[in-house]
Amino acid sequence: MSSVTPIHKELTVGRDLPAVQAALLQRVKMLDGHLVRSEENSIVCEFGSLLQSRLVGEFWVSKATLPKQAIIQLQPASGGTLLVLDIKDTHKFGFKWGFEKKYQEALQELSEYILSAVR
Repeated sequence: MSSVTPIHKELTVGRDLPAVQAALLQRVKMLDGHLVRSEENSIVCEFGSLLQSRLVGEFWVSKATLPKQAIIQLQPASGGTLLVLDIKDTHKFGFKWGFEKKYQEALQELSEYILSAVR
């Protein structure tokens, strides 16, 4: 079974934690993300559609439709807030022969879209 490498990024943002969290939640909503959990120091959200990817086929759907999960951890840090972003593929069954690059690009693009909210 092929695997897609999860994305892990850390960034220190020169804003306080509530402001960073508000900007990230707004970006998740703008990207049509499904908010699974939002707590004081973490945000978990899902993007894309496993059902649509399975029914239509991974070859035919856009990268935005591929199922993904973003886990965002926020910690107060000197000079602002430490943001830790982990994005992974949530399509855990079946084979991705020939689609690894598409999945990897989708994860990378999602990470850039999310981080652009606080840059």
